[in-house]
Amino acid sequence: MDDRRDYFRIKDRLAVEVRIITDDEFLQLENPIRYNPTQVIDKAYDMHFVKESMSNDEKEKSQIFAYLQMIDKKLDMLVDILCKPQKDELYHHSYAEVEISGNGIKFISDLAIQGGDYIELRIVIPRFPYPKITALGQVLKSEGYTTNDTAYYMVVARFIVINEEDRDLLISYVFMKERERLRLEKELHNRE
Repeated sequence: MDDRRDYFRIKDRLAVEVRIITDDEFLQLENPIRYNPTQVIDKAYDMHFVKESMSNDEKEKSQIFAYLQMIDKKLDMLVDILCKPQKDELYHHSYAEVEISGNGIKFISDLAIQGGDYIELRIVIPRFPYPKITALGQVLKSEGYTTNDTAYYMVVARFIVINEEDRDLLISYVFMKERERLRLEKELHNRE
């Protein structure tokens, strides 16, 4: 693998779930995460498979229909994130601005995470079929601050354990987002 890919990062808004784990939990999760790609979607996202396979007529080929499908998927994902039941209270959920690369992530959390803590992260890649990548990380830096009487932490973590297929998927997403950004800049520059 080309190590330079790991250090290329983007800013984006992503759904992130995080929890602090103990050393024992780290050891229990290490092999299942490393050797099993987590490119499986949650049941909440299963409907996207059905929508994709429902129609095969000519209107699918039109650009307008493709844009409408993309908007529909994004709205479904946002509604799911906003309305998700709190059945999995071990994880702190957020949909926020992050900086991410194949090597690590920087994000804001309301969970009191400290430097040196081990964490389990689940990151939803907002592209069909919306895979949820799971990784184990170690917090390199955590800075606390308060906004509107609520404590938040700016967390910088590196991925220690991540399946290589999932890392490749994440890196592909990072490069795709960067290409989109460059294309948009070029279009804006050409309009001037």
